[in-house]
Amino acid sequence: MKFILWLGCFLLSLSYSQSVDFRYSNIDKESLHAYAIKVASSSTLWLSEQIKTPRTNRYRLFIKYGQSLILKEINNKKWILPNLELGVKPTDNLLLSGKFFGLHLDKDAPQVIGGGIHYITGENNNWTISFQKSAINGLNDFRLVSTSFNIKKLVHQSFFDMYVDFGANYYISNSYYNSVDLPKKIERDLNHIGLQFLIPFNSLNILISSKVSSENHLIQAALIKGF
Repeated sequence: MKFILWLGCFLLSLSYSQSVDFRYSNIDKESLHAYAIKVASSSTLWLSEQIKTPRTNRYRLFIKYGQSLILKEINNKKWILPNLELGVKPTDNLLLSGKFFGLHLDKDAPQVIGGGIHYITGENNNWTISFQKSAINGLNDFRLVSTSFNIKKLVHQSFFDMYVDFGANYYISNSYYNSVDLPKKIERDLNHIGLQFLIPFNSLNILISSKVSSENHLIQAALIKGF
């Protein structure tokens, strides 16, 4: 029954992500450069999402599945994107993460691949320092690679955990689109602040998060399961 539920959520995610359009072909040349930056920065904000682990140490493997909403419209669309991440915790202070999944859009079939290392430290393990590298491959018009460095502060509450997140991101967008109005490479920095709430519910953990940058605002709802 649980497998059917997870499978249904995944198929629903693919259906919703049809609203996403990474193509440049519908944009006029005067707006093309600014549009490419907005797409790359919003995608980087999405890729910067990381798996959170519950406070218990009895699990070593974690799966996170969720949906991210980009609040500012991109070409008159609000993007809804899936998140599927894995985490392995070999020790109490070290988490290794990875994301490997694909999307099926109207005109593209991109693949997301990435990995990260997260060191948990401080009194009561309430600080996490993370490094993550991710990429979007398989698009017609560009390829995006992003690098994220995060510092998170965990604040324990009575029935939930709250994280305050500070992140610095650097991305490179290599364009395949043939236009004199668009450079072949866009390199930029993107900083963000975020707030996450992790709420235990039976054998699952519910994650509600918000992340803000100068370019866009992301909201995510996700489920995390430990094994």
